Amino acid sequence: MSAFRDRALLALSDPVALGALLSPADGAGERRVRTMLGSAYDLAAVRLDTIADARVREIALQRPLFPTGRRDGAWSQLVPAYTRTELTLNVPEPTRPVWVDLLATVDVTTVAEVDPAGAESVVTRAFDDFTTFDEFRARFTFFDLDAFLVEHGISTVEELKDAFDYVVAEIRLRTPPPFDPADPANTHTLPVTLAAVVVDPFDLAEGLRATRLVREAARPLIGPPPAGLPAEVTEAYATAVVIAADGLPAGLAAADVERVLAAEGVVTLFLPAP
Repeated sequence: MSAFRDRALLALSDPVALGALLSPADGAGERRVRTMLGSAYDLAAVRLDTIADARVREIALQRPLFPTGRRDGAWSQLVPAYTRTELTLNVPEPTRPVWVDLLATVDVTTVAEVDPAGAESVVTRAFDDFTTFDEFRARFTFFDLDAFLVEHGISTVEELKDAFDYVVAEIRLRTPPPFDPADPANTHTLPVTLAAVVVDPFDLAEGLRATRLVREAARPLIGPPPAGLPAEVTEAYATAVVIAADGLPAGLAAADVERVLAAEGVVTLFLPAP
């Protein structure tokens, strides 16, 4: 184990030290938290207005993950009667474990606007009073009428009317109330498990590979669902790479590294080198 990895584990084993790197009071900290949430949840129906707090609740060091493999089999017999049995097993692979250097449970308090979803009203009515093809086109602008006529061998308006029943539906979507960030109902806490690997010396490819291995090994796990938010858990663990702040190659800025890793859903944690 490298000296930097030892120091990183000692430093980040303190929840206060890790919490400082995720503090939303700092712009970099807020970006890290947003990356963390984006990799752990599907937030398509949620707009994160602000990150109010990120509290590190628990930290564990050097936790192994054991990748699992799937084995499918089938057994059949013909006599005295035909039977078939299918068997699927998910078992640990006979490989070395994937090590997570640091596993942290983080409670992220957010102020968020939620898409209300659903329909306020749905009104349907028959549409059978058209007298020309152009009237039909004007009502169903999304519809390729010419192709439809050819497909069904229709050449007159009367044949079009007789062929099918046509219904027009008017759907009014639910309108959300004005968003009030001060409303306590818009404050939510999302639990995130952050799995971090320490990379020393700096190696961008190695960091990405290490986090990919963690994600794959953790795929059978299920993260806790958020309370009160229409957000689906997509990953059991959000991932992070811990890098020495002054260990970057010449000409490579920390912002560039953070941008590349964030695009892959990976948080970057810079620590001072020894």
